[in-house]
Amino acid sequence: MDQVKIREYDKNKNPFRLFGAHVAAVGEGIKHAIKPKTITLRYPDVSMTLPTNYRGMIRLYKDVCIGCSLCAMICPADAMKMTTWEGKKLPQINYGRCVFCGFCVDVCPVDALRETRVHDAAFQSRRELVFNPDKFNQDFDQTLPVKGTVRKVRAVIDENKGIRYVPDE
Repeated sequence: MDQVKIREYDKNKNPFRLFGAHVAAVGEGIKHAIKPKTITLRYPDVSMTLPTNYRGMIRLYKDVCIGCSLCAMICPADAMKMTTWEGKKLPQINYGRCVFCGFCVDVCPVDALRETRVHDAAFQSRRELVFNPDKFNQDFDQTLPVKGTVRKVRAVIDENKGIRYVPDE
């Protein structure tokens, strides 16, 4: 738009309508400040139960792997690389690049790669994000060092509030 059209657009605005919209926005903000609708969990004290088809970190079963390289070829993020490990061609993964698409799991002809339900691993450095075949072959530690017990919840949709968390038995 050129400057003339912008000025004409501004002249057509009703200042009372604009003021009313601002008051409504401030009122909505105050309403949420007084009685907030939180959808955030206090992780790790409260943890959400994950669905059965959840795609977490990937695990290699190197005794099953045949070294076909299909996982490395299909990886869109170039996170999977083939390496020679103990005389056998095996994949390694860089979780800093992985987008958890699951293509490598789907393309594996012998099911040597499987998705786990672990999603909350923490690392100290970028080097720790690269899993060589030995580290890639190990089970992930699914317990977190949390004080007390972790309360499990699941999300339900409430028409008035939105997302609500209820205890998961």
